[in-house]
Amino acid sequence: MSDAPKATPKTTPKELFLGEVKTRDIFPVLILHMVSKKPEYGNSIIRGMKELTDGVMVVSPNTVYPLLRRLEEKGYVTAEWEDPDTRTRRFYTITAKGEEKYAEMKALFEEHLTRMRRAIDSLQREIYG
Repeated sequence: MSDAPKATPKTTPKELFLGEVKTRDIFPVLILHMVSKKPEYGNSIIRGMKELTDGVMVVSPNTVYPLLRRLEEKGYVTAEWEDPDTRTRRFYTITAKGEEKYAEMKALFEEHLTRMRRAIDSLQREIYG
């Protein structure tokens, strides 16, 4: 057995702090949050996530649109075409079931955000004084 240090894969801060949680937890919470305020369409959700996180979370349409379909299938959102004849933009609105799920997810996610804030504050104090 070698005592040589093991090579560790390079990890960006974005991956370290947003890794698995990002797609599984954050995106559904953010989508439900956004559509609970007013009806939103896919690109406005993508743009809103980027703005809300100051560009840290840039989400692909290939992530958002399948997630919107899953949220719709589960009955958490409903969707209507802006113009059903041309099918331009599909607006999503939260349902009563979605409001319940959003409250549940938001409560669970708050603990994660608090831990992340503490970790970032601790790192900033350690590195920058």
